[in-house]
Amino acid sequence: MEVKRIYVFSPGLRLWHWVNFLSILTLFITGLYIGNPFFLGPTGYEATYAYDKRITMDFIRKVHFIAGYVFLSGFIFRVIIALFSKRDRIFIPPLWRRDYWIGLKEVTLKYALIMKDKEGSEYIRNACARTVYPLVYLLFLFMIITGFAMYGMSKPDGFWASLFGWVIWFLGGEFMAHMWHHWVAWIIIVFAILHVYFVIREEMIKRNGELTSMFNGYKVFEKDPVDVEDIKG
Repeated sequence: MEVKRIYVFSPGLRLWHWVNFLSILTLFITGLYIGNPFFLGPTGYEATYAYDKRITMDFIRKVHFIAGYVFLSGFIFRVIIALFSKRDRIFIPPLWRRDYWIGLKEVTLKYALIMKDKEGSEYIRNACARTVYPLVYLLFLFMIITGFAMYGMSKPDGFWASLFGWVIWFLGGEFMAHMWHHWVAWIIIVFAILHVYFVIREEMIKRNGELTSMFNGYKVFEKDPVDVEDIKG
């Protein structure tokens, strides 16, 4: 059977994807430590030995803040490439189109094991993904705002405090801001785990390059994707 190899993901998007992955992983690991600190030295859980090895709260916080700036820069970069490239804004759900709703129904039935995976239409980006990704980007934005709001508390007259200081008050104080930041971080991690599962599932069932596409940019289709026009131009 002849297959169609279609260029889907731009170099910029692929670069952002992996930088974003590394920054989120770093933020999550260091965030867990900041929320529940411990000391790990050569002879046990003692602060003295941890300090000798530079595994201190100060060091972990610096790594967390650096990763936060990388995450923020990546988010801004993602917005910019979406504004200037049609291919890079395919995450937006076309709610006004009939094929979007048909696709959403098909994908839901497939995930519920009611419909076979190779039945129905093919999509560059399935409707379920295009429904979820905007919500995930909003979670990213929430983490950026709350993160830098808390960061700004160390310098009340600084830039971040003046920009996002109101967020602490809006969320009910410093403790609640920390808790919201913590809860949403776990939601993002759960999404990431599900994302990896569905990517591997898609690759194993369809052999369509879903897994390798974030390295080389290409996906493979047995028929023309319904939404192929969304990446042209």
